[in-house]
Amino acid sequence: KRFPDDPDEIDKYLNQIPLFAKVRPRKEDQGDAWKMIEAIEAGQDPKEKAKNCKQNGNDCYKAGKRRWNDALTFYQQALDCECGDLRLESQVYSNRALIHHHRQNYGRAIDDCKEALKLNHKNSKAYCRAGQASEALGKPKEAMKWYEHALKWAKDDFLKRNYVANLIKKLEISMEKKKESERVKAMKKDADRKFADLLAESIKLRKIRTTVDTLSGDHKPMLDKNGCLHWPVVFMYPEFYVTDFVQDMHELRSFKEQLGQMFPPKGTQPQWDKKKHYTIKNIAVYVEVENGGKPHSVREINMEDPLAEALIQKGVVVGGVPTFMILSKASDYMQHFKSTHTVV
Repeated sequence: KRFPDDPDEIDKYLNQIPLFAKVRPRKEDQGDAWKMIEAIEAGQDPKEKAKNCKQNGNDCYKAGKRRWNDALTFYQQALDCECGDLRLESQVYSNRALIHHHRQNYGRAIDDCKEALKLNHKNSKAYCRAGQASEALGKPKEAMKWYEHALKWAKDDFLKRNYVANLIKKLEISMEKKKESERVKAMKKDADRKFADLLAESIKLRKIRTTVDTLSGDHKPMLDKNGCLHWPVVFMYPEFYVTDFVQDMHELRSFKEQLGQMFPPKGTQPQWDKKKHYTIKNIAVYVEVENGGKPHSVREINMEDPLAEALIQKGVVVGGVPTFMILSKASDYMQHFKSTHTVV
């Protein structure tokens, strides 16, 4: 039969040649060459055939992951020979476990290692590979037990003992690092809890009303080493539907000082303030307050007051990040704002 022109037929063609075949064809699809191989194998010693299949599997494994399926096929053929050589069959199982491990089929790898050890309890490779699969599954204690058995059966073989000893050493280091990491995490968690308690107590002492979101969001107040609070603050400009976010405003800093830095007398006006109404002289600050259920109730904040004073004003509740509305007394919008809000 001539070599095919169609690339899709090439594999099928080569599969009829035992030397180049990736898998054994079904009996009904076998050509003369395969029938000859079958005839030879029929009279072949099962142990010899199993050895050949095992070697073919090893060669396919070494050829790289593209041949691993072929390796698995050969290993299964070796087991199907039922040659009665328990040591050989144990090696086949542990070799197959290695491919399962590389494919991250760790459970199947461990299962094959157990089968290998049922046939030969001295198979140190099976112990090692079961240990490595257990490590990959995040079970270091189980892995250590496997390695200890491997070390026991390595006996006087220096290379095997050295290999297993290195696995144990690496696992011990890994377990120690994990233990230290968990200890550090626990310390940090405890420190964070204590800090959160201290922060909550500091806010409570100042008689600032808050909600759950105040201390649980991404932006929370912080305590400095002097016991002073630093708040994240949002300044809203309702006239233009824009906002400014201040990451850190000291509780003793006045609004005049903070906004004076944002709107300096000789500074550049924001792009949205075309009429240049928003200057430190014209700015007014309001905060939303609770007022007996009346919606849109606000209170004007004295520009000279520090943030701490504004947060304890009657009716003020800090829900998340403290938020203040900035308006200009020079803008016509001020009248609109007062007509749609209740100033208390």
